[in-house]
Amino acid sequence: MEEKTMQVMKGVKPNVVNWIGALIGAALAWWTGLPPLAQALLIVQGADILTGLLCAVTGKSRKTESGKVSSGALLMGVMKKGLEWLVVGVCVSVGNGLGVTSVCGAAMTYMIATELVSLIENLEIFGLNVPLLGKLLDVAQGDGEERD
Repeated sequence: MEEKTMQVMKGVKPNVVNWIGALIGAALAWWTGLPPLAQALLIVQGADILTGLLCAVTGKSRKTESGKVSSGALLMGVMKKGLEWLVVGVCVSVGNGLGVTSVCGAAMTYMIATELVSLIENLEIFGLNVPLLGKLLDVAQGDGEERD
């Protein structure tokens, strides 16, 4: 019986490695098949979630009164990002229906810009000065004052 178990385990290990390799390959194929704007949006959304969580873990979040981690605030942030992808899907459909490809690109560009604003705000909470991005934020918000 023990010998039979060992034979089964020897057969399982290569299968697990094969499945992991297949999953990594599928993820890479999916990623490289995305348009560059979609890749940029995913990266900026991920960075925003990460920096937002870091703010909350250190007790500096502006999303809660205590400044600490809140499952409700995290859920709202993730739902917002999910809804952004719903809008991207709608824009793809509308653009395809109209025969215009720029509809989706315009929507993703706007979303990238709003995510960058949130990312800059999170970085500034940590005291990280990002001059170029900060100036872009000032321009976007219509603030005429110079940053240090």
